[in-house]
Amino acid sequence: MRSEDDSERLHLEFLRFKRSGRAYYVLFMDIDCFKEINDTFGHEAGDQVLRQMATVLKDSLRETDFVARYGGEEFLAILAETTAQGALATAEIVRGTVAKQSFPVVKQVTVSIGVAMALCEDKNEEEAVRRADCALYEAKENGRNAVRS
Repeated sequence: MRSEDDSERLHLEFLRFKRSGRAYYVLFMDIDCFKEINDTFGHEAGDQVLRQMATVLKDSLRETDFVARYGGEEFLAILAETTAQGALATAEIVRGTVAKQSFPVVKQVTVSIGVAMALCEDKNEEEAVRRADCALYEAKENGRNAVRS
């Protein structure tokens, strides 16, 4: 994650999980074809898309969920106190909301999402992020605008 506060939030969630046993889920999200947006419409349009994406994500998640820009066109959300079914349903809501949203200049944008649960055997908070990243890669490989876990 980019900022110390964001990394700290992920670390604290991992420590809470290790203490309480109450798992959390990671959504790793990537704006589809973002390079094409920058190349076609310019970096200012890309920046506008990133800002609106952050707003859409924040509005699509629960107040208790945490979302942050991870880097480039990637975002990461932490969903505590939910089930696998709840995490996948939330990811689908996010995916669908983004697809229906009208973005400045480019109009339509889609997002691919990887979902992973923190596991008891994880040695650190990055392991769930890596699994979510692998699931995201699978979503990208299989046509984009999809959720995989």
